[in-house]
Amino acid sequence: MLVITDFTFYHSSDFETAQAAMDRQTVDCLTRGLTRDEKVGIARLTALHDREGLAPIYGDVLARCVVRSDQWDRRPQLVTSGPQLLSQHPEFRPMLNTSTMELARRP
Repeated sequence: MLVITDFTFYHSSDFETAQAAMDRQTVDCLTRGLTRDEKVGIARLTALHDREGLAPIYGDVLARCVVRSDQWDRRPQLVTSGPQLLSQHPEFRPMLNTSTMELARRP
């Protein structure tokens, strides 16, 4: 018995457009899906420049936000986009400023 298999992957522009839309939805969730406590924690870690500390927070949030399983393969890009978008969020900026000022007051 001979079995021959062949896989052809076809990506249309519609697929790429849909994938980009889902990624935007996921990144948006990475900012809007955060609890206030998560935002405060992220602000504190951002002020400390602690990228390693941010990974578990965004990992938990990403698990709540993933729309399609193939997004796990793009996790680094999605998680990098989240903080960039969050840094422009009007509720987050005062939290970051407060954390930065608290850090500056430490001996």
